[in-house]
Parts: sequence; C-alpha cells; structure tokens
Amino acid sequence: MPKSRTDIGTETKDRHCLLIVPRHFYSFENHICGELERRGYRVTVANDEYPRGMLGKILGKLQIPYVFTATEREFDRRYLGYGRRYDLALIFKGRGVSIGLIEKLRHTAGVVVGYNWDSFRLNRSPLRWLRAVSMYATFDYRDAQRWSLPVIELFSAAHTLSGDKSYEYEVSAIVRNHSGRLRYIDRVFRTLQPCSSYISIFELNVFTFVFNFLRTPLLYVKYWRQIRFKPVPYEEYSRVMAESLFTIDYAHDTQTGITMRCFEAVNARTKIITNNVYITRSPHFAPSDYVVFDDRVPRPGLDEALRRAAAQPFTSHPRTIAHFIDDLLRPCGARLASNTF
Repeated sequence: MPKSRTDIGTETKDRHCLLIVPRHFYSFENHICGELERRGYRVTVANDEYPRGMLGKILGKLQIPYVFTATEREFDRRYLGYGRRYDLALIFKGRGVSIGLIEKLRHTAGVVVGYNWDSFRLNRSPLRWLRAVSMYATFDYRDAQRWSLPVIELFSAAHTLSGDKSYEYEVSAIVRNHSGRLRYIDRVFRTLQPCSSYISIFELNVFTFVFNFLRTPLLYVKYWRQIRFKPVPYEEYSRVMAESLFTIDYAHDTQTGITMRCFEAVNARTKIITNNVYITRSPHFAPSDYVVFDDRVPRPGLDEALRRAAAQPFTSHPRTIAHFIDDLLRPCGARLASNTF
C-alpha cells in the first residue's frame, strides 16, 4: 500500500511540518506539500476547519462558534496529542482556527506561520489570532495596509511557455460567475469587439445559476451558449490561456490581492485585462503586460491601451511556488534552522 505524506518515514526527512489548509483546494495542497517535501520536510496535512464537508464550510463561512470547538477537538485527537512535535505549522486561511488552538500549536511547533489568500471581509477568523503567530502575511493589499501586515503574493505552478508566442484568441475569459464578472466581461467585449475570442462562464450549481440569472437576465440570454455547469478542464484552460493575446481577470470588490490567474497568465506570456488597480503596486507585473480597465476608465481608452500593450514585448517573469514558500519562511529562517521550540 503506498505511503501517504503523513506516513513518510523520518529516515529521509529531518524536519516535520503540520500543514493546515482547506483540503478541497487539492491542487494548492499538492503544490505546497511538494515544495515543502523538496525542502526536506515530512508533511502532515490537516483541514483548516472541522467537521469536513459542506457542514464545516457553512459553519466556517458563518463563523458559528461550534466550528472552533470541533476543529480544536479534532486537532487534539489527531495532530497534537501523544507528545507530537513539529518544526513548523503552516496555516492557510484557517477559518476554523481559534486563539486556543493557536496557543496549543505554539507549544507543539517551533514556528507557526499564517497566510490568508482571502480578504478579511471574506475570512475574518485570523483577525482573532494573527498577532499570536510567529509571522502572518496576506495577499490582500488593502488588508495589509490596514493591519500592518506584509504582502506575499500568490504564484503559478502552470507550465512556462517556451519558444515563440502565437495566439488563436485576441481575448479569452474563463471564469466562475459571481458578483459583477458577467457585466465586466460584457463591457470589455462590447468595447473591443475582438475578431476571435473564447468565453466560458461556470456556474457552481443551480442555486447560483438562478440567483445570477435574476440579477442579469438579458446578459444570460446573450451569453447562454457560454454558460456551463462544469468547469473547463485544466488542460483546456491551459491551452486557451497559452493561445490568448489577452485574458480577462476580474477581482471581487471585497478583495485587492492579485489572483492566481494573473500569475498563470505570466507563465503563458499572455497579457491581462483587469479591474484590479492594485496590480500597479505589484513588482511581479511589467506595466506593459496588463491594462487596468474599470468604471473609472472611459471606454475609448481601453482600445488604445490594448493596442499599446500588444505592440510591446512581454517582459514579466514567472513567480513560482519556490518563490512563494521562500517569502513565507524567510522571516522565520533563523528559528527554523535551529530546530528549537
């Protein structure tokens, strides 16, 4: 029977990490685990909220107090008992994590690092405990400024395009539908009227479909053939991204962090149309590789901005999972190197 990550023997691993992460984001868990294992960590993975499944997601989203009790109890039973020790506890999101659990982690792990790839408006649980960990960072620029936190941006694990860039689509949009995304996509396409395009709009379930249809019925009629109840397979998503001159990124108004889609676009040397003005603060995107288009930009300005961007070579550099983990662990490097509690 193949060994799981928690079963990997200590004979080849000198350090032990407790990775606390939403396990339904499987690709994210796998990328983080793979990089930690490459660095010599034996990784034990725990979900960031219990009970697992839909009930836990609802409790965590609403921050019902039971989620903190259930999560702490599960950690006591499975991860913190029997004298277990970790060199590092790494918490992503942590919707079910409480200050009581953080105190236990501090006594069990030499270093506790937290990271939020949501905004605190969407995931407010860390506000209760972020000052109690060894280091806490966020991807959200607005939250970082308000709470005096370091910004650590996301990454892409996608294949980096090599050779000459060619494109089949002038503009592509592959998105899950929520907030104002459909209106934004429609505004971009009505403004540009591209000769070639690819659009896929994913609805999570029938409930979101009904809700979004009632909000924008005319747009649903217009884009009916592009609306799907299954996400585009990753291979197809990667192909479309690589064969697009521009791709559309829409940041929810509750967040200011740069989405992973933007970093994937860099790997594909695909330029970005985004409503997120905070991309101008990021050192990872050359100004000629994106166009900011939001309600403050007049429509005629988009066409001209895209012509200027398309005429310039792509100069942004990929940001990898190794860069991301380096940024997370570097502030605690001395303590991690000493392996002391």
